[in-house]
Amino acid sequence: MTTRALQEATLLVLTALSRGSQHGCGLVADVQEISGGRVKLRAGTLYTALHRLRADGLVSVEREEVVASRLRRYYRLTPDPAAAAGHRRPVEPAARPHPARGPDLRIGDADREAAAVALREHFAQGRLTLEELLARLDAALTATRQGEVAQATRDLPQLTEPGPRHGR
Repeated sequence: MTTRALQEATLLVLTALSRGSQHGCGLVADVQEISGGRVKLRAGTLYTALHRLRADGLVSVEREEVVASRLRRYYRLTPDPAAAAGHRRPVEPAARPHPARGPDLRIGDADREAAAVALREHFAQGRLTLEELLARLDAALTATRQGEVAQATRDLPQLTEPGPRHGR
């Protein structure tokens, strides 16, 4: 699983898939509905997002069928993104504010991404539901201040690097 920030379109695709499995045209319609008509995904944007989500282990292909001589692929959220990727990544606890840095300090993409990685790991460990994950990811990825990003993880334990796995 690579570390990259979720773009708005990707977050909307995840939100649409939280309703259940869906094919590409259905996802385009759902994203437009979820965004109140503000976002209309084009095929390139949708399939790029789906490709990245599959590579990150967040989405998988549920089934394929042929409709009107065209292949229709249905996507779904994976139950456990870390398990789907076949490994667990160490998570840096950078999502919490540094004691010397105040909650009003502006943050950058690295801080937002660290919070997103931590939230995904909490989801993988069963501490968050999919709905909670999506809401907190939205808050973390749109945060501009250290206190805002810390708010998304305030009630979760600090993550430590997982120990070595035996039997591998």
